[in-house]
Amino acid sequence: MLKDIAVGTCVHLLSRMDNEALDGFWGEVSTGKYPITDFEGNLGYSLLSPDGLLFVRNDFTAPSYEHFELVFGDLFLPDTVEELLFKDKALLLMVYSKGTQNLLLSELRTDIKFMLDLPHGEYFFFAFILDAGAESFLDSRVHAIGFPSRRYSNDPELETFYLDHPVDIWEFVDPTPVDIKRGGPYYINLIMMNIEQIPNCPMLFYELLQEDESTPSL
Repeated sequence: MLKDIAVGTCVHLLSRMDNEALDGFWGEVSTGKYPITDFEGNLGYSLLSPDGLLFVRNDFTAPSYEHFELVFGDLFLPDTVEELLFKDKALLLMVYSKGTQNLLLSELRTDIKFMLDLPHGEYFFFAFILDAGAESFLDSRVHAIGFPSRRYSNDPELETFYLDHPVDIWEFVDPTPVDIKRGGPYYINLIMMNIEQIPNCPMLFYELLQEDESTPSL
């Protein structure tokens, strides 16, 4: 089921990151600092803006001359996912750039919208709810995966429409890359799906690596 949506390939990139850097990021998860790391292993932290947005800093590798657009993000949590949000869970955002093949990984909060500034290009967006108590990031259990919806996050009919058609969740998500170009800001609404709703989906994070073998190249 995941072979056509590039999750496995993005996760595979994590396995190629420096173990010390990835362990450092995972060690900061759930400390209240909301860490960020990229493919080079640079570690940073999100900032909470005065108006209540979690600003995911993206100042690691982009040249200063590139044009950026603001991307505002939100999460839609169906009842089947909300019941998973108890102690020792981590919510992570993964953003992959097709052009630079850089990977941005950050921790989010379920109760606060997020924003980030991205250079122009095509990006994949994924979110994960994991067991924060796992010894390592790749050994954690996956409870939910989030994909961008086909509608903007400011569409007030999204929740009503979803609740009227709860079985056809794949009709609501669009896992293809988002083209960030001039004319922003952009609004990304990530619909979180209980992993048990995805047929034959691996439960452990490192098992998603196996999906890479049949995943088309990014």
